[in-house]
Amino acid sequence: MRENHGRQPWVVRVRGGNGVILGSGTLLGDRHVLTCAHVVDRAVGRATAGATPPADRVQVELVRLPRLSARSAGVVTGGWVPAGKEGQGDIALLELSDPVPGRPGAELRRLPLWEKHVYAFGFPKEFRDGETVHAVLHGGTGPANEWMQMDPSPASPGLRVRSGFSGAAAVDNETGYVVGMVVSYYSGPASGRSFMIPVETLLHHLPLLQTWVVGDSSVDRELTSVGGGREDGEVARRTADFFARRFAQNVLVVVTGPPTSASSATVRRAVVLANRQLRPSSVDPAAAERDPSLPPLGSIDLALDAAGKPPRELAARILGFVGSTGPPAGDLLGDAAPRSLLIDGVDESSDPEALVDDVVGPIVDRAADRDLRILVGFRSPAVGLRLALLARRITGLHEAEHLAREHRRRLEARVRGLPPEKPRATLLRIRLTALRAAAREP
Repeated sequence: MRENHGRQPWVVRVRGGNGVILGSGTLLGDRHVLTCAHVVDRAVGRATAGATPPADRVQVELVRLPRLSARSAGVVTGGWVPAGKEGQGDIALLELSDPVPGRPGAELRRLPLWEKHVYAFGFPKEFRDGETVHAVLHGGTGPANEWMQMDPSPASPGLRVRSGFSGAAAVDNETGYVVGMVVSYYSGPASGRSFMIPVETLLHHLPLLQTWVVGDSSVDRELTSVGGGREDGEVARRTADFFARRFAQNVLVVVTGPPTSASSATVRRAVVLANRQLRPSSVDPAAAERDPSLPPLGSIDLALDAAGKPPRELAARILGFVGSTGPPAGDLLGDAAPRSLLIDGVDESSDPEALVDDVVGPIVDRAADRDLRILVGFRSPAVGLRLALLARRITGLHEAEHLAREHRRRLEARVRGLPPEKPRATLLRIRLTALRAAAREP
């Protein structure tokens, strides 16, 4: 799907008993609607968030299916997540009185969200038939870092999310998938800033939504087993610092040992605690912000376990997750890569050399240029594979230094007192040769 995305028959409008439009929503399947809990509270006349769902029903209008009459709707059992004291949650799943023919509901999908271009269709009071606003997603924010910030996009100058957009789907411009739900906006002068709840956070609070989610999880099942064993504090801090971008390093290599080791358990813990859907609710948000061993929520886009898997399967997993239609001929990935990626067990892939050459290596080559982060986990020392990765990085440095020399030559004719050149690639190549010789020794 591309930017036209059809007429989106799943857009709905929520009204209160007095007929006032109070927000938007998304039809799922043929009879369920996703919206904000505060929209439902306002629609039934509750001024403050209720801990239990309201017994009264709301009116839902199928604005893109005008031949169909409005339906009444009530909160389904287990479908009520009112906003907590810090604002977490604020989600409601409604069930319509009558199904909608043809099952025209939307598809929810996990996608990498950094700088994703999205749009939302809401019902501000001055446009009762609705208005489309475009936005660009940036970092995590809001209560417990659950939300994603939405900044105004040049695609809709002067337009911004405001009252009437709560509950609206945030739709990916490229694929047409729903990647989140608009929950709030900042009303400061000329701000235009608003906020959405990503799909993974929606699933964390309301697992019932899994029925309407397409695509794979952002974490391989093998990496979700944390266990209660001991952990490696140094690996935990390095991993957290790396994905929190507290230093400029783009590639982190971790030798974990077998899956039963403390280092392996620590890597799996980082994956789970960084994931919006999987992080346990028992983790205190305030304490998490002070814990240097805890990666920020949402800081690892995709976590893969390579053990026993061929390179093409892992490449397909990456392509599927980023929503790519496919790489150029002869290239497993093309330019497809999420902003932050973890691949564990690289040396236990069914073809480790090809995995490094065709998947890991190309991502490493682009990491600095695109400000990517990739953690590469090895179960064994895997000296040959690690040297192959190091060689690629030195080659990239050599190319960057060559480009810098070309720029310097052009500047020398105009600028005096340029700092002396400090080329490093040649020296590093010499050292790499020595390392390779040493690796061949018993």
